Order: sequence, then structure tokens, then C-alpha cells
Amino acid sequence: MARLASLLAAFSAIAACATTSQPAASKPRPAISWPLANSQNRVVWVKNISGPADISSNTGFWQRMREAVSGTEQTVIDRPYGVLRSAAGVLYLSDPGRGVVHCLDITNGTYSVIGGRDDSPLHSPIGLAEDNSGRIYITDSKTGMVYRFTPADSSLKPLLQQALERPTGIAFNPVNNWLYVADTMASQIVVLEQNGFIQRRIGSHGDGSAGFNRPTDLTIDARGQIYVTDSLNFRVTVLTPEGQTVNQFGSPGDTGGFFSRPKGIAVDTTGNIYVNDSLMDAVQVFNKNGDLLLIFGRNGTEPGQFWMPSGLFIDRLDQIYVADTYNRRIQIFRYLPGSDDTHEGNDADLFDKPLTVVR
Repeated sequence: MARLASLLAAFSAIAACATTSQPAASKPRPAISWPLANSQNRVVWVKNISGPADISSNTGFWQRMREAVSGTEQTVIDRPYGVLRSAAGVLYLSDPGRGVVHCLDITNGTYSVIGGRDDSPLHSPIGLAEDNSGRIYITDSKTGMVYRFTPADSSLKPLLQQALERPTGIAFNPVNNWLYVADTMASQIVVLEQNGFIQRRIGSHGDGSAGFNRPTDLTIDARGQIYVTDSLNFRVTVLTPEGQTVNQFGSPGDTGGFFSRPKGIAVDTTGNIYVNDSLMDAVQVFNKNGDLLLIFGRNGTEPGQFWMPSGLFIDRLDQIYVADTYNRRIQIFRYLPGSDDTHEGNDADLFDKPLTVVR
């Protein structure tokens, strides 16, 4: 109690001094948008997230004092890969560097993690997906398993009876209620029913129209089409829900329209296709036919710059979440539709509430 009283007295003294000093001018948000040479901006930078405190812009003096007194530590993201914004507003970040999934509940203002205990089955969580019941699916590349997390009771259970070789990307298809998993080392896409039964396997190792070479990530559009980053074939493959090839685009290279190491992939509400190229430190944007529209980002540590980005997610408001892996953060951007685009979102910034750490 004596230590607590002395800490409170010290903070009160600091607070009293702070009220008599001139407040520091707030640092303006960088105005970053793409394309740089076009008056009609299509993508703008919104925010970086390196931990729970970055969700809120109003973490004030007294909140910092409470954290200091209670011993609460700032939780740091180590090596983010998968990113998902759930229908309930929770931002999930898979972190294979720490063996956890970070859960930033913006609606309720809380932060927690999935895993992190000695008895946790998670070792290297990678891919994230949400089904139509709000359950979260997590791939673990080290154990070869897919796990299902139920937010209602915080349960985490294995979905598969038998491990895959190296599962990475995962997506839920609302058209047929199947899960699609990129089994990277098997060079296949594994289709799962929600009970974990393997419904089918798509593709095999090769560079033909039905082949894959270490696929990493995938996403699904409103029509149920599957988009796969076929990493070492340096291309994107588009499939029907049944697994037939619809389109393929991309080839090896280190300039726009080519791929060096494609990883995360997502589709916005107008059907544009976004691909993280890890070795280019950039996001490439293509139209529905696979024609290059735009590139944003470059190597660096400043806002709008990347260091080997991986996972990618776009929510219903066309907010773009990029796992900036070796900068240890998530970067958020927003797609700005043109006058000819069909768009149902808006430009509301949803990241303005302080979070409480849930132990």
C-alpha cells in the first residue's frame, strides 16, 4: 500500500505540472495516397497497428498511469502473418513468431490472445477464416492442423482427424459452406466440410493449368470463386467452387504485373484483386481479368512502406489490412471507389476506442 500511495502521489504531482505546461502539438497524420501521379486517389493509408494501444487515439495520461500502477505490459506483435476482421468487429492477427492469435475487439474495447499457454496446441498459426456462424478457423503450419475457435465460449478444438503437410492460407466459401485450405508442401488446395471431412483435393504439383507449386494464400469472392497465390509458379490461379480453373495471370519478375513472391490475396467490393508481393515489398492491384491497375508501397519502415508483407484482408468497408511482417505491424489502407464503381461501404474510421487487456 505504501508503494501504491507513493506512485499515486508521484503521478499526481506530474499531472499537476502537466496542467500548467503548454500541451505538445499533435503530430499530423501523413497524407499518403496512390497513385502518386494521379489526381484521383484510389488507395489511402489509414493507420499502423503494432499492439493494442494503436487501436485507440485517446490513450490518455490517467490510462497510462493505471497501466504503470497495475503492471500491465504493452503487448507487441512479433511476426504477423494472417489478418481477419470478423463480422463482429474483432481484428484477429495470427502471429507465428509468438505462437498466438491476437484478438483486438474494437466493439467491446478488449484485447486477448488465442494460445500462448504451455498447453496451447498452437505453434505456428498462419491462416485465418470466419464461417457464417462467426467461428474462426486457424491453420498451423508446424502441426499441420486446422483449429476451430468459437468466440462464444473461447473454445479451441482441432477440426481435422489427420494432419495436412503444411497448411497455410484458408478461406470460407459462403456459396457452398466449404473451407478451402492451401496445403503448401503438398501443392494442393484441400476442400473441407465444416465437420472436418476432406471433401476433395484440387490440383497437384506442376506448372500446368491444373498444377500448383507451393501455393500459400487464398481468398473467395462474392460469387464463390477461389483466388490462389501460386507462389513458386509466380502467378494467381482463379478457380470455380468445384475446382475448375477459370483464369491464371502473372509470371516471374520484379516489376509491376509480375511476381517475385506472391503471398496474401484479397478482393474488394468492386472485384479488384489485391496481391502482396513479399519480395517486392508492395501490393499489386489487378482488375477481374488480371490486368494491372495499381501498385502501392515500397521497402521501408515509414507508413505505407513494407518489409516482406504476407497476409492480406479486405473488409466490407473496403478497408485493406496488410500484415507488414518484418516491420512487426499491420498497416490499414482504404480503397476509394471511383464514380463508375459499385460500392456499398463508407469511409468511417472504426479504430477510435481504447482497449482493455483480458487476462
